[in-house]
Amino acid sequence: MTDAEIDAYLESQGTGILSLADGGEAYAVPISFGYEPGRAVFAFWQFRPESRKIAFSEATERACLAVYDVDSQENWRSVLAFGPIRELSTDVWGEIGELMDENAWSPDLTGVGKRQLSVVGYELEIEEATGLQRRAVADDD
Repeated sequence: MTDAEIDAYLESQGTGILSLADGGEAYAVPISFGYEPGRAVFAFWQFRPESRKIAFSEATERACLAVYDVDSQENWRSVLAFGPIRELSTDVWGEIGELMDENAWSPDLTGVGKRQLSVVGYELEIEEATGLQRRAVADDD
């Protein structure tokens, strides 16, 4: 995929898997994200103060966001985006909220009960992205 195709694809998607690492231990988190060329923004729902997601985010030097969709063996796309992540301060929540509103998906959390819930915003600075796709060829017969 070209850079323009990767950008268009990430702008059209809203969910993916964020891979984090702490030394030799890996942790993958399904996320919903907002995107603009060069960065993806997302939020972690934190259900308790000692969050694995937050701990791995702090330890990760370079994260990987995997985004894909599969219709069939002949029709699929996938993009991997790599770069550092950083926690965002609350003063930029308006800006990331706009990006997230454009293409992110938010879960229904009504079933979590009376747990304490907080939200922590992050940005993945995309230093490198690669994409592959296969499109079925239409039969002219």
